[in-house]
Amino acid sequence: MILCSTLWAQDTPTATPDTMKPSSLSPDYMPVLQASMPTEQFEMLDYRLTDTSIFHTPQSNPLSSPENLYQSLGIFSQAHQNMVFEYEKNAGFSMITLPFPLYFRQQSDLHYFDVRSSYTKLNFTYGDKTEKSFQAIHTQKVKQFRFTFDLNGYSNEGYFIHQAANMFTMNLFGHYQTKNNRYGVFVSYLFNHGKYAENGGLANHSEFADRAPLSESPFKELGRYIMLFSNASSLINTHDIFLMQYLNIENKKGLYFGSFTHTFQFKKTNSLFYDHDLNNDFYQDQYYINTDTTRDTIQYYSISNALQWSNYRPFDTIVSQHYFFRIAGGVRHEYVGAFMPYYRGNTLTLFARTNIRLFSVWDLFGGISYSFFGYNRNDAHAFAKATFAINRRTRHHIGFTADFYRVSPDYFYSYYIGNNSLWYNEWPKQNNLKLSAYWTRKDYKVGFNYYMLHHYIFLNSQYKPEMAETGISVLQLQGEAPIHIRNFYLDINLALQHATKSHIALPLFAGKLSTGYCFRIFKRRLNIQLGGDLMFNTAYYADGYNPLLHQFFHQEEIKVGNYLYLDLHLSFRVKRISFFVRGGNLLAGLMGYGYFTTPYYPMQAQHVKIGINWRFYD
Repeated sequence: MILCSTLWAQDTPTATPDTMKPSSLSPDYMPVLQASMPTEQFEMLDYRLTDTSIFHTPQSNPLSSPENLYQSLGIFSQAHQNMVFEYEKNAGFSMITLPFPLYFRQQSDLHYFDVRSSYTKLNFTYGDKTEKSFQAIHTQKVKQFRFTFDLNGYSNEGYFIHQAANMFTMNLFGHYQTKNNRYGVFVSYLFNHGKYAENGGLANHSEFADRAPLSESPFKELGRYIMLFSNASSLINTHDIFLMQYLNIENKKGLYFGSFTHTFQFKKTNSLFYDHDLNNDFYQDQYYINTDTTRDTIQYYSISNALQWSNYRPFDTIVSQHYFFRIAGGVRHEYVGAFMPYYRGNTLTLFARTNIRLFSVWDLFGGISYSFFGYNRNDAHAFAKATFAINRRTRHHIGFTADFYRVSPDYFYSYYIGNNSLWYNEWPKQNNLKLSAYWTRKDYKVGFNYYMLHHYIFLNSQYKPEMAETGISVLQLQGEAPIHIRNFYLDINLALQHATKSHIALPLFAGKLSTGYCFRIFKRRLNIQLGGDLMFNTAYYADGYNPLLHQFFHQEEIKVGNYLYLDLHLSFRVKRISFFVRGGNLLAGLMGYGYFTTPYYPMQAQHVKIGINWRFYD
């Protein structure tokens, strides 16, 4: 099976392992499909073939993937923030939004696999300064039982003083459904662990950035630059246990009367920032507990239960019916306990949603939720979505969405007490509206988004919460184009955006281009790919980062951007084993030293990574 066939096979979303004849498959390839994980408010599973090409093999770091445009702290697995504005909030209590969206996983980030028997994938990457990453996935199907184990690890000593980062995530889940499909149970455990040596970035941004091009090697004497912290560290652990059990009601004639679903979730987060040298300007001479040592913690847990009825079955796949009418509704109770800041409270949320298909081409979605009691009293969310299918086989659609939120901000913005930060705020509800229109065909997408934000809250340059005095509008135009022509591949991701107030820091333009060309030698047994990645964004006042609070903050002193990041890679594949060599930020020094996406935190200079990716099929 040639490489290009593997890629194009992903364009058949309705394909399942049972529809593929074994006689037509290479002995080195067995189909593995995956879909987004069902959560509390589940939707139909939309299976897509797992990417088995070597095109994405060198992009083992999520930050380097074509679809991701993020500012970061210089090395992988550290805090990062999307350059393209987005807003989405789940119903219920939220203490704090941690800035690790591509590494720290939630239940909604996981994938559900459909395999004939088993699938295993191993990936290991090694780079300069003992930069390492590791991934192991194993999924198994035995009759009515499915099991998946997913392990990810990242570690890096860093290039500057006190920059080491270590991160680890693990997910374990199982799903069992009876032969008659009447009863099913799904259990998942998710663990995130991050340990970081917080150097706070450079003490002097311009000393590093304003040197003349090629004034010195990008590697030369990096240890001579003064960093803000020399002893500070952060430790963050999260635990997430999720249980879903469901009962499909049918009579003896097979007439379906809907499904009753119960979900239980326990989540716990502990974060600790520690420092025993407080002699720098970062602390602003504010000490509420101790002037010698800082041990700032945030600890909280939540227990939630939800009951709902729906007339579509959990873990069912997307169907091709011309007409259907699906509804679901239920109630969710959540109890939260928190210390530093202290909070004890209950929230009760009613929710309902629907999915209607009309005339085989229109799909209409809608939903609403409303919360009672506690900090989230009177929170509400409503959404509507309409899509028109021009051609379902090629996933050719146009669509429109509307989301309205009337919600409380993260509790962290209202109440917080630490050694160097203290506030007590009474905020009004945030009223946020998002309107979108989009066109998609296969994996091509063009979308327009409009946000209208009222009572927008952010951290100011003094590291304190502040609310924008007036409403803020954000306009976005985004486009994604994965162009595959025979053995040539080009993934394009572009975004144009504008915010009417500077409180939301956005580059006017941000884009990433990933390309590759593959060919075969040695009687077509060895696949070789030459490729590269370019990333660029216009200059803007990017948010700074506060490691003590684990949050990005607004600043208008230092601009970053107008720098072209270039990576090149060479990949090989023999049957199920892929290798790659990747050179990163190859223009460092040639284009000067302004390679920052976050002020005070330089990106990696020229560096090299090697990696291996090994897949196993039964």
